[in-house]
Amino acid sequence: MIPLKRIVYRKSHLKSLIGNNTISKKMRIKNVFLLIILMASLNGIAQQDAIYSQYMFNPFAINPAYAGTRNSMSAVILHRSQWVGIEGAPVTQTATLHAPVNKYNIAWGVNLAHDKLGPSRNISGGVTGAYHLKFRESKLSFGLRAGFYNSIFNKNMLNFKEDGDAFDVGGVSSSTVPSFDFGMYYYKTKFYAGISATHLWSGNFNYKDLPSNNIYLRTHVMLAIGYVFEFNQKFVLKPSMLIKSTETSPANIDLNVSALFYKKIWLGISFRNQSSINFLLDMNVTDYLRVGYSYDLLINQLSQYSKGTHELFIGFDFDLKKSQTISPRYL
Repeated sequence: MIPLKRIVYRKSHLKSLIGNNTISKKMRIKNVFLLIILMASLNGIAQQDAIYSQYMFNPFAINPAYAGTRNSMSAVILHRSQWVGIEGAPVTQTATLHAPVNKYNIAWGVNLAHDKLGPSRNISGGVTGAYHLKFRESKLSFGLRAGFYNSIFNKNMLNFKEDGDAFDVGGVSSSTVPSFDFGMYYYKTKFYAGISATHLWSGNFNYKDLPSNNIYLRTHVMLAIGYVFEFNQKFVLKPSMLIKSTETSPANIDLNVSALFYKKIWLGISFRNQSSINFLLDMNVTDYLRVGYSYDLLINQLSQYSKGTHELFIGFDFDLKKSQTISPRYL
């Protein structure tokens, strides 16, 4: 691993993390924080999959078994800007598409994701197949996703403290490994529970000219559960929970309560691991178009340096079936 004190971000225009009186303490803290995140991710001890505040409105992004549950061709485009105000903070874009179940009780789907953190950039994609078992009043689906995970590291964005450092070679390093995800999803009209595991095969990244050989995909396990209380035609309440964990990181827990008014507008609030309070606004513009926005208000020490997190998504549902025995429209 490259020693912590030997490099800083070139874009920050810092000559050193310490000893520069012309740089404010606040700015030094920002860059130290970013560098710690970078080194942690290079050694495989950080969560590599993005965190989504609107997971309850886009379950396919975290569980391949969700494919086909909307009884329509469903697509979602999402953008997330995390920790706004901190240079090099994570920025994520995802695009997902999945089809309804066919006559063989099989649904398919595809997804693409792009995630950027400082000098590192990750691009992933996959193809999903899901099989649905029908019961009297519920369904159980099993999904398998197979794809790739490409990691790119821009060494030109690093600035070394000492001239002629052996690791200051510049250039861009890239490595791609296969990725496999599996999920199960049980759902009724007003209840759902799903469990999924990503990156079941821990492929090692081989970066050119990087000294670390301990960079590999970590398996992420996620458990999601939710229930809908339909009081009347004008008001629906949906509490939900998402637990996300890796073997070397603390579990990330989201507790959410969302309310649907007049079958048009969702208003929600989430609490995440004593780190943020998330506010959600989602709208069913038509039967075929959904839009959503969330704002994460930081309540930890990062709130001194960041203006929070913004997340925006647009969802489309095409060729909605007129008759259906199980309606996951609330889910």
